[in-house]
Amino acid sequence: MNRLKLIPNKVTIRQYSGLLIDTPIYLKLFWNSVKLTLPVAVGQVVVSSLAAFAFVRSKWRFKEVLFAIYIIIMLMPQQVTLVPNFITARILHIENSYLAIILPGIFSPFGVFILRQFMKTIPSSYFEAAGIDGANNWDLLVRIVLPMLKPALMSLFILIFIEYWNVVDQAIVFINEVFRQPLSVFLADMPGSNAGFIFAASAFYMLTPLLVYMNGFDYLVQGIQNSGLKE
Repeated sequence: MNRLKLIPNKVTIRQYSGLLIDTPIYLKLFWNSVKLTLPVAVGQVVVSSLAAFAFVRSKWRFKEVLFAIYIIIMLMPQQVTLVPNFITARILHIENSYLAIILPGIFSPFGVFILRQFMKTIPSSYFEAAGIDGANNWDLLVRIVLPMLKPALMSLFILIFIEYWNVVDQAIVFINEVFRQPLSVFLADMPGSNAGFIFAASAFYMLTPLLVYMNGFDYLVQGIQNSGLKE
């Protein structure tokens, strides 16, 4: 009976060279994933920061009702929101482009929910003191809120990056051409006959989110710890 070994008897890089040299579509799809994931991660951090600050500082009487709608949308399964997203993309004539995936990702309610919870932990005395010194809302956001929320912002960036790096359903629905699809779809459709090639492709596929996670690990831990603070 053959036993699985952690270290194989024969170590070779043939699969890796074949992947990167003999399979040019792999690198093409890799950059497709980068072009798809990075705008969503950066855009959601920016938009969510502005929206969360508005929910915390705004005096609008219906803001809690609107935030409840955010929560309902956030709790919906992806398969439920995929249909209205497709209808909206068709109306905007972007159904076969990255924008059909990027725009809903940027305006996802998840980031707003996370950052609002963090912003509510900031003592109101900070805002009152800054207001006495003549600071407006933009000054409060840029000079007080964002510097204090750096761990939360980095945590959100990491979570969104990893989520959209592994996107499959949206890419299959909105991107028709194979050469424009992200790398996650390519891995999902790989035949299982060549185990070595699949392992090499999966190893390089995991390398990018792993590097993002390792570089932001301290911020992620700090953000999780701070999420337990009470106002």
